[in-house]
Amino acid sequence: MTRFKPDLRNQPLNTDWRFFRGDAPDYSSPSLDDAAWRAVDVPHDWSIEDLPGSDPALNAVVRDADTAPIWQKVTEAPVLIGPFDARLNDNRTSRQNANSFMSAYTVNGVGWYRKRLQLPSLSDDARVEITFDGVYMNSQVWLNGVMLAEHPYGYTAFTVDLTPHLRRDGDNVIAVRVANLGRNSRWYSGSGIYRHVWLDIVRNAGFEQSGLTVTTPSVSASTATVQVVARTVNAPADATLVTRVRDQAGRTVAETTGSPASASTLALSRPKRWSPETPNLYTVECELRSGDRVLDRMSSPLGVRTVEIDAANGLRINGKPYKLRGGCVHHDNGLLGAAAIDRAEVRKVELLKARGFNALRSAHNPSSPAFLDACDRLGILVIEESFDMWHLAKNPDDYHLYFDGWWKKDLTTMVRRAANHPSVIIWSVGNEIPERGEEDGVATAKMLVDEVHRLDPTRPATQAIPSFKVAGQTKTLDEIFNAAAAPVDVVGYNYQLKRYDPDHQLYPNRVMIGTESFPKEVDLIWRQVDRSPYILGDFVWSAMDYLGEASIGRVGLDGDARGQQDYPWFAAWCGDLDLIGQQRPQSLARDVVWGLSELEIAVQRPIPDGKEETPYDWGWRDELPSWSWAGAEGKTLSLSVYTRADRITVEVNGRKVADQALKPSETFMNEVPVTYEPGRLVVTAWRSGRRIARRTLETAGPATALRLSVDRARLANSRDELAYVTASVVDAAGRLVPDAVHVVELESVGPVELAAFGNANPRGVASFRQPVAKTWHGQALAIIRPKGPSGNASLTIRSKGLAGGVVRVSIG
Repeated sequence: MTRFKPDLRNQPLNTDWRFFRGDAPDYSSPSLDDAAWRAVDVPHDWSIEDLPGSDPALNAVVRDADTAPIWQKVTEAPVLIGPFDARLNDNRTSRQNANSFMSAYTVNGVGWYRKRLQLPSLSDDARVEITFDGVYMNSQVWLNGVMLAEHPYGYTAFTVDLTPHLRRDGDNVIAVRVANLGRNSRWYSGSGIYRHVWLDIVRNAGFEQSGLTVTTPSVSASTATVQVVARTVNAPADATLVTRVRDQAGRTVAETTGSPASASTLALSRPKRWSPETPNLYTVECELRSGDRVLDRMSSPLGVRTVEIDAANGLRINGKPYKLRGGCVHHDNGLLGAAAIDRAEVRKVELLKARGFNALRSAHNPSSPAFLDACDRLGILVIEESFDMWHLAKNPDDYHLYFDGWWKKDLTTMVRRAANHPSVIIWSVGNEIPERGEEDGVATAKMLVDEVHRLDPTRPATQAIPSFKVAGQTKTLDEIFNAAAAPVDVVGYNYQLKRYDPDHQLYPNRVMIGTESFPKEVDLIWRQVDRSPYILGDFVWSAMDYLGEASIGRVGLDGDARGQQDYPWFAAWCGDLDLIGQQRPQSLARDVVWGLSELEIAVQRPIPDGKEETPYDWGWRDELPSWSWAGAEGKTLSLSVYTRADRITVEVNGRKVADQALKPSETFMNEVPVTYEPGRLVVTAWRSGRRIARRTLETAGPATALRLSVDRARLANSRDELAYVTASVVDAAGRLVPDAVHVVELESVGPVELAAFGNANPRGVASFRQPVAKTWHGQALAIIRPKGPSGNASLTIRSKGLAGGVVRVSIG
């Protein structure tokens, strides 16, 4: 059992919970025998777990969805497998399970968590609080059979004071009911206590939750002024506030003592400023004292930087111009579901930074503390978003039911918890709000923006405005758009590339930002953004693939019905990176558009004669960086060449088959017809007669082995840690076999457990919790998590007919 300490904040309360998927009136009772309930640690998402009746043996069955082109309709998916239930396709099975394709055909419902809590000896003035970083959704919290709190919104933190009902000298029972019911989300939400839980044991006199606001009113290369406002409760008349700033080495670089009733001002000499390239961080520490006694302590991150935004010069950080190379991200972590395990949050940010992103938008809800911490450390700028709806519903059971009673508390929580993160540069008060252009919608936007400015006058506010209107609206789209734009500081444009120039002519002082865009418009968008100082940047939908909104990025053949909601599609299939973090072809194109690469290539999968491939709105044609197309010998294939070069040459098996002049001033995206024959494809890019880059693809031979790689071979012994192991099917020369589908089996030895195992196939429904999976596009991903004592662990992955692979990980 966890041992807790007095006078200490942020003590993890994540382990040894009991969980039951179901509901009954007595589940809050402290006398309930919950020994038969399942032991879980949080963060935990029950909707990604296997459903009752799911047969684990189904994971080893290869079906048409595993082998067919992504544009081909499939028919062999089981009705029930892992967390997926095809019966949700009709939206009528039950109120508990009504989200269907929006929530990836997973099951929501009601679940209960219980935990026994033994506390140390407490002082008479002790205050004990529990904070939930995120529970989806409609949570109720009991202590010793007494309900203490309810919280509808699934994406904001909330704190519950346990003190009045504590048993100070015995066991305490915390019970949490989570009710994820009805149609309440447009994407996969997950269900349960999916973020961290914390215990604070403090004094009655102390700081409020998120009680520090840290700003830097003036910054230069030689000095910076740091201002700290501390919000306290029950502070005695003689209370003093000690405030210090520590650098990344832990050294105190500034300190002052004053009254908690007034702001503390400190000066930093030659500050190390925070920016995307140099994300230098300090820590602000505050102590509330009464005489020699420390009543409470609280700390906060500090990034010393200036942010300036206007239409004439765009965005400047510390005086340097930036364009926001942005992507939208949902909160899920792929095969892990919504569980916000720290390493999963960090890895997401790492992967996207490696692909050139310098900004992310938390679509469409406040993000986790671990995500913002990662953005701070890695130098990623953030648009932190609050709501996907206000008064009008997008789904019958969504947050619109609670907006009037809860918006102010939830908005305050978002701003208070995120305001000290230097990565956050813009607040968003809403996304594609149906009533945005009507009188009441404009009033609501102004109310939200005014409250954001009151809470944080240092940052601008935006809302993401789309190009559609809802039934019954009589205003024109221009009238709706401009009414919605009026209350905000930065106007968010969703999928409205054609509006930028005419709107700038009409509103030359308007600051614009592309809050969502289609992947296929990447080249056109960035030509517009780069030449327009008044456009701060663009955020593609989406940076990383996600669960739910199934198949919005699918492709079809001409004449196909859209079929957007068809099971077994469960993922969106529109990310630059796929569900396991691998680059998709649009990411290759973006590498060139953003200047990360001079040349990238991909080959369109062969399509039936007489047909054309048609990507839907968020789609990209089915192409791979592959020259392995068995059965297409002699057929003309379409080669995508992404480059800023003015000329390319193409060779197949040493013969030049194309020598083509390009017009990089018009496009970086080119298509070249090439007749397929197995062997070696070489594309060379030239500029002014000089070779600038070369890419080579080789036909892979038969699969012979599994090659394993692990992202980190040493982990701390913490449940917040994960190791990501990629299994790739390779031939005798070590080349990836790109369309290889193999059943793979996993065995782990040592102090770890399997957290998830699967692949990136957006319609490859399966259990992600079994030690059996399949490769897709030649790859699978295993995620392992420390459990138990420190030591060494090994992970072996095997497949029939292939040489297996082993990786080793040190824990501790």
